[in-house]
Amino acid sequence: MKKIPVIILVVLGLVFSAYAEAAKPKRRSRNANRVGPYAGALLSWSSYSGDQSDAEDSLASSFDGLPTTNLTTGTKDSDIGYQAAFGYRFNRYVAAEFELVQFGELSSHASADVDLLDGNGPVPVTLRYNFHVGGPQLSALGILPVNDKFEFFAKAGVLFASSEREFTSRVDGQSGGVGSAKGDSTEVVLGVGFAWHINQMYSVRAQYERLSDVGDPDKSGTEDLNAASLGLIVRF
Repeated sequence: MKKIPVIILVVLGLVFSAYAEAAKPKRRSRNANRVGPYAGALLSWSSYSGDQSDAEDSLASSFDGLPTTNLTTGTKDSDIGYQAAFGYRFNRYVAAEFELVQFGELSSHASADVDLLDGNGPVPVTLRYNFHVGGPQLSALGILPVNDKFEFFAKAGVLFASSEREFTSRVDGQSGGVGSAKGDSTEVVLGVGFAWHINQMYSVRAQYERLSDVGDPDKSGTEDLNAASLGLIVRF
């Protein structure tokens, strides 16, 4: 899974850039309003709240007419995603951000031992529907400073989403048929969070975001998505 190495490289790049900036003299007050450009990298825990019983039933019905035992179905509705944010803080209370977002994957499956009538007896077969979404996002932040170390914020943004619903299969450990439907959409993103300022340059951010009916209803289908994120912000 390539998500975690990507986010680690982004974090390391931010840290090294910050050290380079630290060598330059800066004139900031104690709270400095923290005005100016910044960048951040966050890991997110994506959770899908929709009912996936129809997807599970659809996969299970694919085994109809075949000699099948040990049929099971299920859904993994949470996964790790990541975000890279680039922003500018105009004053103590307002900031704007451009983000590159990849939310975690939703995966429904049906598994069974199936006799393919080839004389080799039952073999394990797994069918899956996978849904994932991501893309660039523009957001505006309203910020409420509490003191020099803590602040709360609310954000509203637009995600230019690319979504995909993918069908995969594995037969006796080997990859089988694959198909997918992709779509583009524009989604409203609402969120809240808080930041803890370690010093004038570094902050730790935690946030929660909510997306409803994300995806293309005519191609990939839509899902309800929640994302809780934690990451590092570096000011330049």
